[in-house]
Amino acid sequence: MADRFRDAVSAARAAQSGRARGAPKGRDGSAGAIRALMVAKRSASADRIQAINQARSLIVTGPDDIRVRFARHTPAALVAELASLRPRPGSTVGYATRVSFRELGRRGQFLDGQLERLDELIAPLVTARSRPAGPLRDRHPHSGAAAHRGRDHPRRLRSEAAWAHRGRAPR
Repeated sequence: MADRFRDAVSAARAAQSGRARGAPKGRDGSAGAIRALMVAKRSASADRIQAINQARSLIVTGPDDIRVRFARHTPAALVAELASLRPRPGSTVGYATRVSFRELGRRGQFLDGQLERLDELIAPLVTARSRPAGPLRDRHPHSGAAAHRGRDHPRRLRSEAAWAHRGRAPR
């Protein structure tokens, strides 16, 4: 976190002094579209996780038959089964719990659909912006030096995602 702060301060000072050579990120084109769609995707993903966590909390505190029925479900299976519940009036707490489960399951399904639609929009934009595939060693300027020092051997980083996940170039 401190490195990011120092980088931001350094960039701001360079911009104020006129030394900065980079151009600001554009607000148009595919990069801007990807950024906008990712805002919606991140919030939909966070909301889906929240709905699943709320359902799991209700499972733990709910009636015994509910705990036994839903305790070991994967998130996708839990969402599907909760959404298909058909609560019947009975005890006040049991009925209310089952209605809550159903609504949380339906919310999860809605958010799953939203995430799929957003992925369908994002994927072609990312594909259009991506560079042609090739050996990672040939495209990364620090890969040879890093390999000689024994850190971050190029064969260990098998994909673009692995390079991106590293977050910075080796020193």
